[in-house]
Amino acid sequence: MKTTRPKKIKFPLEKQRNLRKKAIKIIKDKFLPNENILKIILIGSSVKETFGKYASQGFRGSLYSDFDFIFFINENYKIPKWLRKEPTGKPFPNNQLNLSYRNKKLVNGKYDIEVFFIREKNAKNKKIQKLGEVAGIPMTKKSKHKYMIIK
Repeated sequence: MKTTRPKKIKFPLEKQRNLRKKAIKIIKDKFLPNENILKIILIGSSVKETFGKYASQGFRGSLYSDFDFIFFINENYKIPKWLRKEPTGKPFPNNQLNLSYRNKKLVNGKYDIEVFFIREKNAKNKKIQKLGEVAGIPMTKKSKHKYMIIK
């Protein structure tokens, strides 16, 4: 059963950009440098500049948009234990590919960060690339999805 998103009120652009800078700094401070991380991108509402507050019931346990980071990693990368597995982050039919993690209220004690890991061999697989694109993950340079490169 797919959950529909409630209405959202966008924050002013300056506030969105300041929060995005903080989220990026947290990600860089917690994960970099690390030669096993090949690339980090940011997708979703913070890049589309639609980041904001949901109607009173919220969405996925939060009243606010979250920050969606995609990490492209090599096979040796070990996912940190402090990240919490996200059971609903399932863009791929093979559950072993669904390496989605969420940490609640990591930015300003209010905003969640979601981190999705994609191993290098999977990122190069054409079938997985197509599945990722359908799910909104920019998997190729020709992707139509908006994103921001962090590393």
